[in-house]
Amino acid sequence: MAVGIVVAAGKGARMGTLANQQPKCMLPIKGRPLLHHTIDRLRAIGCDKIVVVVGHKSEYVHAPNCTFIKNPGYLSNNILHSLMYARNQLAGEVVCTYSDIWLEPEILSVLSNTKGNIVAAVDEDWKPYYVGRTEHPISEAENVFYDSAKSIHRIGKQLQPDKAGSYKCGEFLGLWKMSSAGTAYFVKLFEALNNELSPTSPFQNAKQWQASYITDLFQEIIDRDVPIRVSLTRRQWAELDTRQDYDRLGTIADRQQLRTLLN
Repeated sequence: MAVGIVVAAGKGARMGTLANQQPKCMLPIKGRPLLHHTIDRLRAIGCDKIVVVVGHKSEYVHAPNCTFIKNPGYLSNNILHSLMYARNQLAGEVVCTYSDIWLEPEILSVLSNTKGNIVAAVDEDWKPYYVGRTEHPISEAENVFYDSAKSIHRIGKQLQPDKAGSYKCGEFLGLWKMSSAGTAYFVKLFEALNNELSPTSPFQNAKQWQASYITDLFQEIIDRDVPIRVSLTRRQWAELDTRQDYDRLGTIADRQQLRTLLN
């Protein structure tokens, strides 16, 4: 039995007025809220329990047979700390995802079959998606430098693709899985750091611990010589960060049109 966790607390400020009415995870894609598609994907790979961490407009977030956990500090913290409001659910095998990404089923199938205690989904053909994407520049991609053995060496928004050297460069999707051992290590390290650092202490690429990203903790894990592996995809996903992203994806009527856009 695996737990699927969706982090859906963010305000989605770059969605403009769309996010004023409802969280962006509830925006309709192909006639259903994006969140419902995400939950379907998680259940299809064996996530028997679904947990959704909510914050902005939490009263509008709904899905059947899910556990909802509120992040009251969503305006000041970021994805990592938002996830950790569900720390009591972080046990055993876990699959985690950001709430604002469209995922084709194949991505999760490949991820679930990739071995490793911590495995991150990474797009190896990510640059073409940024063509014409003017409201979310390529400089904001959560890049990954990984080797031929599919182990991550660097991860974060600060990475410059032309500095990858002998490593390959991809983009982190905001989707990852952890084995029981991986989950235990992830939680233990977070708790240790949370006791050691103040909310405003700098941490990895984050100016403040309370505002750190998942990728910041991933880099800390890697720096401690604990491997994080990659599960590779070529497109088959899309981020909904801005109104422009939604206009490109949100009105798609069928699977073939989606594949045309993503490929």
